Amino acid sequence: MKKGITVIVCTYNGALRLPDTLKYLAAQEVSDNLEWEILLADNASTDHSAEIAAAYWNEHNIKNVPLTLIQESTPGKLYALQKGIALAKYEYFIICDDDNWLDSKYVQTAFDILDENDDIGALGGQAKAATGNSGLPEWFEPVQEGYAIGTQSKNTGDVTFKGRLWGAGLSSRTQLYLDAYRNFPSLLINKSDHKILTAEDTEYCLRLVLKGYKLYYDPRLSLQHYIPEGRLTLTYKNSLFENFRKSNLIIDNYYLAIKYGPNNKLSLFNKIRLRLITPIRYIFSSSPQKKSRQRRIMCYLFPFVKPDRITTQIKAFINN
Repeated sequence: MKKGITVIVCTYNGALRLPDTLKYLAAQEVSDNLEWEILLADNASTDHSAEIAAAYWNEHNIKNVPLTLIQESTPGKLYALQKGIALAKYEYFIICDDDNWLDSKYVQTAFDILDENDDIGALGGQAKAATGNSGLPEWFEPVQEGYAIGTQSKNTGDVTFKGRLWGAGLSSRTQLYLDAYRNFPSLLINKSDHKILTAEDTEYCLRLVLKGYKLYYDPRLSLQHYIPEGRLTLTYKNSLFENFRKSNLIIDNYYLAIKYGPNNKLSLFNKIRLRLITPIRYIFSSSPQKKSRQRRIMCYLFPFVKPDRITTQIKAFINN
């Protein structure tokens, strides 16, 4: 792929948000030899989001940085994102949500880090909350990570052990993403109605870790995340975290694959210990959920234990 970086902006009815997002993209400070583009993936909007974004970009006459419009009719950010990545021109990409305001050096910094470190699969930074006049509610700070707000590590460097980075501002390699999903669609998609559970960004990061790539945090990658009042209610917060809970039923399978799968870093002592105690834990599990989890662990410890559907697909992904 061409050397450069693609910024992918997915939007659904973002007509009121996009001008601010594009204003910060227009203010990016990049070297003269860095090629980059913006792909706006319009996810079935009904408020003329794409036309408003195109008019803003043309009005401000941003030279040498094309804004390309993409239409994705299937509702769900993942569908829009994957279409954008499939059409990306450049080797690297940044996910910029339509409510993300990137720091002026974001594009250049993301490019430089990825270009200088072949072992980094994905890269993330820090985010500050931007709100209207109402400010943040008192309950917000303890749950701010669920809103992709705050820092993702105390220090700059490898955060592979966490297994996740926020999708907001996530930077990665285009071919890596395409390879991660070419033969293995997201396990977060309900096949019956095509609806997507939350945490598609975590799933991608975990797939990178399973393939041996690092996750990296750098606070120089800073953005503001605009949160409207409607998302600062307890009703919205509860709905958001309920979606996380449902997603974790699948995401936990990936974590088990990393910890107990063929590329695990367990000592010989721990491998023997687990093979002895896991069947006992399985037999005496106090709930169906705990019993199911112990069985999934046994699927990695003992080749003769038949895996469930999700574990089967994750094992196939690892071995591909």
